[in-house]
Amino acid sequence: MRALDAARRADGLLTTSQLSTIGGSADLAERQVRSGRWQRPARGIYALHDRELSGLDLGRVAALLAGERVVLSGLVVLRELDLRWVPATDGVLGLVHVDVRTRSNGRVTLRRTKDLDHLETWRRGGLELAPIARAVVDAARQIPSLRDVRGVVLGAVADGWAEASELRSILHGTQRNGSGLCRRALQDADRGCASPPEAELVDALVGCGQPFYVNPELWLHGRRLGSPDVWFVGTGVGGEVESNERHGSEQDTETTYDRHERFTAPGLELVHLSVRRIRRDVDEAARHLLSRVSRGPVAPPRLIVKPCGPLLH
Repeated sequence: MRALDAARRADGLLTTSQLSTIGGSADLAERQVRSGRWQRPARGIYALHDRELSGLDLGRVAALLAGERVVLSGLVVLRELDLRWVPATDGVLGLVHVDVRTRSNGRVTLRRTKDLDHLETWRRGGLELAPIARAVVDAARQIPSLRDVRGVVLGAVADGWAEASELRSILHGTQRNGSGLCRRALQDADRGCASPPEAELVDALVGCGQPFYVNPELWLHGRRLGSPDVWFVGTGVGGEVESNERHGSEQDTETTYDRHERFTAPGLELVHLSVRRIRRDVDEAARHLLSRVSRGPVAPPRLIVKPCGPLLH
């Protein structure tokens, strides 16, 4: 049992073969798993404790399972870097050479890739992690929900972790299977969207017949007013998606009020829409915004709109 205690003090992971060399057995391990004292995150690999396994713990499981070089990618990498809007996952993605025959198992997904040796990896906890842009693309393939894929892709682009062109280049160089949602989110980024609620609102506005930009810069008399989430060309009306994450703190609330006053002082209108309202009925939120456009002020002669994306309508 002293050997088992030593294993617990290390990384707490043992394979069936390692267990047998220190006097244990698969039967013993399975009894411990059934009792809840141990865990089996993959076939033939045991965690000698009942604590929640971190992403890096699962990365070590992936390395033991493959028995070869493994580069962690996808959601586990993004969570290690604390990117925004990264959904929870109970598994890990490991990239391996194309000639590795070990299959995915349990909480470990192994994906064969031809460019493993060309990845500029970085290390954490003794493990190799994929470059951020590659991890974003791989994470998008792991996620079944467009909203969550938008969160990962738009959050990474908006916060400067990756360029949309870089993500698109990686997509072109990897398998197309499972890339549809990532490509859709990149289209949102090209439009100028910086968050999932913005993308949902823009989807509802496309086809309205009223030209608009997403997140343009507005200037009046040489003064920057700000970047409304949506601005309708030829009018004095824009829309702003509000959320606790962006405007929930006391400082953020003050910034929101300041921005609102900068727009309203010269006679412009900024319509605020909550994320809850958009998620409850995005079409109703879009109609409300368009109704303000039809009754709102016209653009002052010296208003300058600097787009960051294409003109939509």
